[in-house]
Amino acid sequence: MKPKSIILLSGGLDSIVSATIGRQKTEPLFALTFDYGQRAARMEIRAARRICCALKIKHKTVTLPFFKDFKKLRMLKKTKHASPKQYTKLEDVWIPNRNSLFINVAACYAEYYEAEIIITGFNRDEAREFPDNKPQFIAAINHSLMYSTLKKVKVVSYVADYTKKQIFKVGKRYKAPLQYVYSCYLGGARMCGKCASCRRLNKCFDPGNDKV
Repeated sequence: MKPKSIILLSGGLDSIVSATIGRQKTEPLFALTFDYGQRAARMEIRAARRICCALKIKHKTVTLPFFKDFKKLRMLKKTKHASPKQYTKLEDVWIPNRNSLFINVAACYAEYYEAEIIITGFNRDEAREFPDNKPQFIAAINHSLMYSTLKKVKVVSYVADYTKKQIFKVGKRYKAPLQYVYSCYLGGARMCGKCASCRRLNKCFDPGNDKV
């Protein structure tokens, strides 16, 4: 019998591919997408809904309104004329404790609905830059969940060992609905192609893709 899971789905490449693999390896109860006031919230939610429709998974949106208090964070500013150059460094896009919070909210759902696994899109490329993507972070939060959930809910990423280029190849192999990917910090109707997130995605289409 497959374990039950809750999927964290942002609409980006990594979460799409990890969700697709998780769809085969687990029994997903639903996917969660978070609206914490980020510029791209509307587009991320739309992408996530389309992905869930393609994968035949239920979708829920969780709103975290308290982030509106963090007015200095660039990712939460809704200025009309944002420039991709404003979203290139770690400090430009960092949200305090975001991934840990998402996982702990998902763990509440998992515990209540008797799911054993939380599926994420952590990967090797972003682990180099973001400390809350590193294997040590996954190990630490899983250790914490052993004490904060009676059923010992566990975080899993099926793309944790892969680079973005490798994830793209794996996604094609698993027939992930990559046509719905949305991975832009600016949140426009079309991805800008120039912010740090778009540039990471664009590298996946280079002819010299890493082998898997």
